[in-house]
Order: sequence, then structure tokens, then C-alpha cells
Amino acid sequence: MSKGSSAGSKGGWSLPFFRKRAAFYIDGFNLYNAVDAYKRPYLKWLNLKALGRAIAPKSEVVKRVVWCSAFSPTNRSKLKRHEDYMKALKGQGVICRMGHFIHAMDGCNACGHKWQVAVEKQGDVNLALSIAADAEDDLFDVCYLVTADGDHAATARYLKERFPKKKLVLVTPPGRFHNRNIERIADSCVEITTAHLEASLLPQMAKYKHRFLGRGEKVERPEVYDPPELREKSHLRLIVNNG
Repeated sequence: MSKGSSAGSKGGWSLPFFRKRAAFYIDGFNLYNAVDAYKRPYLKWLNLKALGRAIAPKSEVVKRVVWCSAFSPTNRSKLKRHEDYMKALKGQGVICRMGHFIHAMDGCNACGHKWQVAVEKQGDVNLALSIAADAEDDLFDVCYLVTADGDHAATARYLKERFPKKKLVLVTPPGRFHNRNIERIADSCVEITTAHLEASLLPQMAKYKHRFLGRGEKVERPEVYDPPELREKSHLRLIVNNG
């Protein structure tokens, strides 16, 4: 077999066993806050597996997607949406590593006023350990780190020093700047665009299983995440019904 034919057809695709293994590691709140800034709630119903496929080149196959987040118990409706979103992601094969929140006191040194704040715990550690463990187990050739948070520069540095042959790609959430500390370490940088988001949404009814052999069920997209065209139709029906 010639060198050209072993790489695939003239159309540019590669046979599965010649494609590099890509893994995406997602800083959940960093991505969420970037998407939330667009004020388009429907973009939050995001299929992270599809997003990985939209970003990775055809010469790579997305083998793993790890999403690190945490449940905040402060708002019951937001908690329910967060739980449903996690179920929908699991139904797509996304690995969900969840941390938690703690309540801590903050205050003003000048006036002495104090207040309580919710602080996320374990998210950064879960992401770092996921990358380190998967690299040790040789589960990927290309690591996509989705964040704009410079705290992950230490993880990026560890990966490149310990596994120099593995490629590191910094993926910056939409509307954010590449973090300079990670950019210096990464082999390349890409940015998530609104086009990536629009092309990677979950369906209205997403599949989910409690266990590997458990009975499947469906997770419904929250109404607040309905795309604009559906919300507009619903609004028109309401006007008609009200006479």
C-alpha cells in the first residue's frame, strides 16, 4: 500500500485507525459564563460531544469529553436545569465530574460590612486530575483544554513536561481572550465561535440512562432554553388564545 493511500481517500478523510485520538476537558463554569454573556439562553443547551467534533479536524477522532462543574443549591429552578443538563450530557457519552459549593464569608475592609458568598470547590482539581490520569493511561494523542482561566496553566505545564509528544490545544470560550499563561505552553490555540455553538445544540428530548443496563429515559430541554423560533411561536399561540 502506498503512503498516499494509507492516509485515506483523495477527499481528505482518514481511516479510523490512522486518526489521532482527541480528548476535550471542559472547565464547565468558565464556558457557561462565556455563553451566558451572549444573552441567548438556548445556546446553553449545548452538546459538548458535538462541539468537540466541530472543533477537531477530520484527522482526529473525539474519543473522550470530560466536563467539570458543580451543583449550586441556592436556586432550585437553576439546580433542576443543571441536573437535567448533566443527564443529557451523560446520554451523549460525556464524562461528568462534579464538585460542590461551600458558603464563605467575604467583607469590605473599609466599612466592615460582611456578606456570604458561594464558592465552587473541586472543579479545577477534577479537571487537572482528569487530564493527568488520562495522559498516564495514554487515552489521547491531542488534549483540548477548554478554558480562559489561568489557574489551569499548571496543568498545561505538567502535561507538556511529562508527556511532550502529546499535543495540547487551548480552546478559548466564545468572546474571551486566550489566556497568555496557557497560550505560551500550548501547541496551538482555537476559539469557540457562535457558529460552533449554533451547530452543536442538543435535541429537545435528549436520551439518558441511569445505569449502563438500565431502562432509557428522555430529558426534556428546559423551556427557557427553547430556540428563538419556538419561543416566538409559543408567544403567538398565547396571543391567539387570549383573543
